[in-house]
Amino acid sequence: MDERKSEAPFRVTLEGAGRLEDRPLREIAEFLDGLVTLVARASAGVLHRPQPAGGGCYEGPIEDASHIRLASLTSGSVVAEILPAPAFPLPGAIDLDAETLSEQAISRVIDVAAGQVDGDPELARAFSAFVDRVVGRRPGASLRLEDRRPSHPREVVVDARFGETIRAALSATTRSEGDVTGRLFEANLEARSAQVRTPSGERVDIQFDPDHDEAIKLALGIRAAVKGEIIYDPHTKKARAVHVREIVTGDQLALDFDGADFWTDRPASDLIVEAGAQPVEKSGDLQLQGVSEAEWEALYEALGIAQ
Repeated sequence: MDERKSEAPFRVTLEGAGRLEDRPLREIAEFLDGLVTLVARASAGVLHRPQPAGGGCYEGPIEDASHIRLASLTSGSVVAEILPAPAFPLPGAIDLDAETLSEQAISRVIDVAAGQVDGDPELARAFSAFVDRVVGRRPGASLRLEDRRPSHPREVVVDARFGETIRAALSATTRSEGDVTGRLFEANLEARSAQVRTPSGERVDIQFDPDHDEAIKLALGIRAAVKGEIIYDPHTKKARAVHVREIVTGDQLALDFDGADFWTDRPASDLIVEAGAQPVEKSGDLQLQGVSEAEWEALYEALGIAQ
């Protein structure tokens, strides 16, 4: 029998930080909670619902996928045997042994540890901060992440220099101020995230601050220009994400009406004065001059008005 099948599919080891029994419980809790947060962020990335740097509440499948379980916690270093969240198959679904969202998320965390930062820069920043906290403050410590599934075996080790490496890689990502135009959808006001589908069909993740909540709600489902800091894919040079500064809906006219405020609603009394219109004193003044009786009859007939 293959012994690997009875093992927890994932293992995370904090090495060189002393024995488990010598560590304060608070530090162990921080270590485990950090792993859960990373899996939640990775799940959001898989679903194209990025979690902003300030955090936020998780919901639905993201929360479910982050319910990773601790199979065992042993010493020698701090060795955490990790099980993915339980799968919740839909009624009538066929189990084809496909990866669950939780498994995909844990695998994505290991991808980032291996240096693959282009696909999810926010997760890379969060993982870098996690390594700084649990490894950087302990001289000689390192973090070992293992995928022990028979079909995906791999092992990655990162040390205190990891944060510097990731920050250098992320700095190569192109950023600039600009705008992305498209239809706004899939807004999550708790996570402060949404997506824009461009006219060419591409999806661009957007992140916004609380003061943009109302603008986001008003713009949902319609065409809008999302202005802010744009993150471009370093390979395709296409917009990948936008941190919102402003949301503009509708078509704006850049025309000069000789200083007149074209968009201001003005009272009819002001318009009458400007046009020089005078009150009607005789009913005859309302008659249209120069139209013959035959022409009136033809008009009435065309309109179906009986004489």
